[in-house]
Amino acid sequence: MSRVRQEYIHPAFSNQVTYALAQTYVVVVTYNPDLDVLRRQFARLDDEGLRVVVIDNNSHRSEEIAGLALKYAFTFNALSSNEGVAAAHNRGIEYVRSRGGQFLVFLDQDSIPGKEAFVILLKTYFSLTAKSKVGAVGSSYSLQDGKPGSSFVRFRWFHFSKFFCHPDSPTSHEVDFLISSGTLIPISVIDDVGTMWEKLFIDHVDTDWFLRAKSSGYQFFGCCASSMSHGLGERTVNVWLGRWRTVPVHRGFRYFFMFRNSLWLYRQSYAPAKWISADIMRLLYIFVFSGLLAKERKENIKWMCKGVKAGMRDEDA
Repeated sequence: MSRVRQEYIHPAFSNQVTYALAQTYVVVVTYNPDLDVLRRQFARLDDEGLRVVVIDNNSHRSEEIAGLALKYAFTFNALSSNEGVAAAHNRGIEYVRSRGGQFLVFLDQDSIPGKEAFVILLKTYFSLTAKSKVGAVGSSYSLQDGKPGSSFVRFRWFHFSKFFCHPDSPTSHEVDFLISSGTLIPISVIDDVGTMWEKLFIDHVDTDWFLRAKSSGYQFFGCCASSMSHGLGERTVNVWLGRWRTVPVHRGFRYFFMFRNSLWLYRQSYAPAKWISADIMRLLYIFVFSGLLAKERKENIKWMCKGVKAGMRDEDA
């Protein structure tokens, strides 16, 4: 990640940030992780000196993950079954609340934060609170092979307006949405907005929460100065559609959740029309690239159709 122009942070924030850092917990959710990547992540988190709780969704090698967490004195909580990302996040939230934590950062098992990423997030948060109702501050990221990751986004009609960090970027940029991994959220905001919608299981868990928070008047900011490496899907491919795009490739069953959960969210009162129109276009891209053009097109389309069918049912929100 390129060096980003640092904005001035008033010295008065120093003590505030130091205190807040001691009240910040990192919630790592694991499910059959790449243990080599997880070791690098845990070592990086240990270097940052933060409190870490690992929520494992009944991985096949859960004992090895527990041993690795023990090595770094991280808290380890093994779930008896794979309850999904949303439920695991909620278990992490419960833990942080029980310890009196004031902030948490969600982190995927394949996300490795850069040096002082969390200090930078806290500094950015406190610098913005005087003039904004800040709900969350998120990190920028690159892919694990060093290629640029996804951009920060704003909702527009039938598309997402994208902002990519570059050397002259400001430290923070207002956005409509952040991925959960690498995102700092005050516990007070979660208390106000609510926890994660567990029925979503995996996809759109962060989308749903941010849409609810935005409907409550909160603002979100992407932080270019806080960086991490991050994985997208099982693998990625580059495709040309007006420009080169990095498209994540998932196993077939994931497309069930993508399509079902989108349709569920379209029916929610807090889902804005601009986001719905942009997400419909996103699903069309997924159908083309992961359905019609993919080698596994038959399997993927089968799961997409199942997701649409389930999403059209009158499920309880």
